Amino acid sequence: MTKQSAKNAIVLIGGYNLSTYATSFETESNVNPIDVTGFTDGSKNFIPGLKSGSIKADMLWSSTANTVHAALNDMTSRHVTILPLGYALGNHSISLPYAQANYGAKGDPTSSVQVGTISFESYGDNNGVEDGWVLAHGTITNTTTGTGYQVSAAQVTSICSATLHIWAACAADTYVVKVQDCATVDGSYNDLITFTANGSAITSERQTVASGTIDKFVRVLATRTGSAGNSFGFSVHFFEPI
Repeated sequence: MTKQSAKNAIVLIGGYNLSTYATSFETESNVNPIDVTGFTDGSKNFIPGLKSGSIKADMLWSSTANTVHAALNDMTSRHVTILPLGYALGNHSISLPYAQANYGAKGDPTSSVQVGTISFESYGDNNGVEDGWVLAHGTITNTTTGTGYQVSAAQVTSICSATLHIWAACAADTYVVKVQDCATVDGSYNDLITFTANGSAITSERQTVASGTIDKFVRVLATRTGSAGNSFGFSVHFFEPI
């Protein structure tokens, strides 16, 4: 059996690239009964079959700007995306729109200060942990057209979603980031998903498309407005439950 190291894993939380602060991660998908018991109900009632998911990450603590404390201290619901084997176009990526369950520093005199195991949880209104593909991860300074990646054997009618993390914001330029699809890798691509986050701030965003036609190949297009040539660091995860 081939074993693969997680040494090159990339951990993105709410737009922050915290790869160098994460020491381990764990993902879990479930179908849990959701308790919908009212005050006057005689017994517990549940909604069966709703998906739930969680991602747990062990993190070192840091108060440096745009790192662990900035990303996690306000317990804001955002998105967590993990690239277990690092980035190459089409590598497996794992993503979850989450509610953060905990945060707090801990330490002792003989080790690094940590925030321990942070739990990111999601229930019911989405696909839980999304096992998909990474379409982009890196820094650009001008309009960039990504390479098409084949996500299915044929055109399908399906829902899909994409998650954008902006981890290096622009000082002056802005960007429009899109996921596009096409029937062939080198054909004419159409817009599938357009994000509203424009590169002016560190953030994350998840967009979904209701059931519709999705071609075999998808790619990322990032279009710059402005002429400053600022560095724009971003990642895009794509999910289609084929």
